[in-house]
Amino acid sequence: MVASRLELNLVRLLCRCEAMAAEKRDPDEWRLEKYVGALEDMLQALKAQTNKPVCEVINEYSRKVDFLKGMLQAEKLTSSSEKALANQFLAPGRVPTTARERVPATKTVHLQSRARYTSEMRSELLGMVGLPS
Repeated sequence: MVASRLELNLVRLLCRCEAMAAEKRDPDEWRLEKYVGALEDMLQALKAQTNKPVCEVINEYSRKVDFLKGMLQAEKLTSSSEKALANQFLAPGRVPTTARERVPATKTVHLQSRARYTSEMRSELLGMVGLPS
């Protein structure tokens, strides 16, 4: 089945969001949050289409969008232990977004954020908050 223009745009934006999530971002960065909102809108439009993709593909897109949304919400929490706990409940995507990926980008982002929050917790516990890790 040929992918619609909407699905292609959704996949392109999803790949861009996954790449942005993997990067170290400025706390004032607003783009990723807006892009994830646009992904939600595109996903709803894709579900409403008559020639929508198979159910498994839509479920995988939903899982990845929900993961990104949850990750953004976890970043807004105040303590690193809350962030780490919220990160544990996030479910990354199971399937790579593009054919070039060996491991799903959301899984990589999940592991990176878990390591970052663990490092922050360690710094808080050992009293090295102002020191580089």
